[in-house]
Amino acid sequence: MPQKENSSLKENLKKKIEEFSALYEVGKSITSTLRLDEVLALITKKAATIMNVSACSLRLLDKSGCELLLRSSYGFDNKRFHKAKRTLKVGESIAGRVVKGGKPYIINDIRKDKNYKYPYYAMQKGLRSLITVPLVQKDKIVGVLSIYNTKIGQYTQEDVKLLSMFASQAAIAIENAKLFEQAESGYLNTIRTLSNIIDAKDSQTFGHSERVMEHCMDIAEELKISGHEKDALKYAGLLHDIGKIGIDVGILRKPSKLSKDEWKVMTMHPVVGSGIVEQIGFLDDLAPIILHHHERYDGKGYPSKLKKNKIPLAARILSVVDAYESMVSDRPYRKALSAKKIRQELLEGAGTQFDPDIVKIFLKTLSKTPAHL
Repeated sequence: MPQKENSSLKENLKKKIEEFSALYEVGKSITSTLRLDEVLALITKKAATIMNVSACSLRLLDKSGCELLLRSSYGFDNKRFHKAKRTLKVGESIAGRVVKGGKPYIINDIRKDKNYKYPYYAMQKGLRSLITVPLVQKDKIVGVLSIYNTKIGQYTQEDVKLLSMFASQAAIAIENAKLFEQAESGYLNTIRTLSNIIDAKDSQTFGHSERVMEHCMDIAEELKISGHEKDALKYAGLLHDIGKIGIDVGILRKPSKLSKDEWKVMTMHPVVGSGIVEQIGFLDDLAPIILHHHERYDGKGYPSKLKKNKIPLAARILSVVDAYESMVSDRPYRKALSAKKIRQELLEGAGTQFDPDIVKIFLKTLSKTPAHL
């Protein structure tokens, strides 16, 4: 074999190895999360990287199967691009044609292709060439992936093949994320139903758990808590009183001070609640949050008399919010407190009953919605 030909084969082999290595790494990256928006953002970014281009867009079919919605893009002025190019009908422009025909489409010079719908915008951004490939799930086209370059292209079927291989991985990641989203929605609906059953035992506090959850999420945003930890706090906010499900309504609605024995029953609800969620597989991470949401920062709470940072962060957050929600609500034994009194109670409890940092952050979130305080 001539040396020149042998060198060319080695270069091609090296290129293929690099491409497959990149595909493998990118595949790992886009399956590292199950959040749909994060998956879509990763796909467009990684597609641009692997194909060495300046921009990428991803469109998915809507529920009707008639329109393509722009769901993610990389390398554009995203706000303007998403607003102006949000929907395309099937059969319209390049993306719509790819969905209708089921085949990839190459444009090596956008200025010369009359089928491209946005040549003016493309030229403004300096885009000259593109490849669009279908996203296929179980033999069904669900969307398209497009890459754009600032140079007049000389794209080949090898480029299409590489992008199509990436698109296959992307389609699997999208499907997994959608399935996770559906499952999570089902979990949340189940949790909300349980929460409503609990709150219904006391008509004066109906909706309490939902409001607690919302305030917990406001604090989580301020603290930049994300992912699984944020979800656990969210669900614990809804289910923190699940242990009250076994407490006699007469105790829950008693208009006067509880007796020593009644108080002992009431203080068991975090223990009972944590025991309940431990038995539900997908909720077992909530157990320590629910168990310790009545601990005090100074160690004088219940049931474990934990102190300061020994109390889980989510439980410290829940403690402040639960107390606030109790103060803003009418109870059988007293009327709701005034905004001024509530603020005073929270500040006085900072460092003793409550984590002072959480109180400070919570008051900050409340100041953004003055109606709450």
